[in-house]
Amino acid sequence: MQAKRAAFVVEHDFIMATYMADKVIVFDGEPAKNTYCTSPENLVTGMNRFLKLMDITFRRDPTNYRPRINKHESQKDQEQKKLGNYFLMEETEESKKKRIAKQMEDDEAVYERNKELKGNQEESKEEIQEKPKKAAAKQEKKKQPEPEAPAPKKGGKKAAKKEESDDDWADDD
Repeated sequence: MQAKRAAFVVEHDFIMATYMADKVIVFDGEPAKNTYCTSPENLVTGMNRFLKLMDITFRRDPTNYRPRINKHESQKDQEQKKLGNYFLMEETEESKKKRIAKQMEDDEAVYERNKELKGNQEESKEEIQEKPKKAAAKQEKKKQPEPEAPAPKKGGKKAAKKEESDDDWADDD
């Protein structure tokens, strides 16, 4: 661009052509019968002229800002045609403020999430440092003999009832 050189590029990929061009020449008419071309014009003006001939409108995708073709006769298509803006409807000041506010909210949410993850990492480090201490305490507990539980009493009412219930099913024969 600074070398003041020009190139004539014929590109069939519309989006690629818009990325490469800063000036546009639009050809119109009936091939080999009645054809004319415009003088080089700026990108937006030239693309608006070409898209008007094709009866197509473009918009920017709100999530990734890439150009998208509007559905024919959709509300957005009709709005842009009324305004004469066929190529990438310019962003209004209000929509720009909304986009920036949303982006700031998203950035803040990412910041909070990263902060939370960092806190979890710190807790994990503490847990890793505590594991050997807990294992040593567990080993120490195993070394100490556990007190024996008192032996159950033999006999008594429960034992007698159990013996009776065991014999009942055998006597039914």
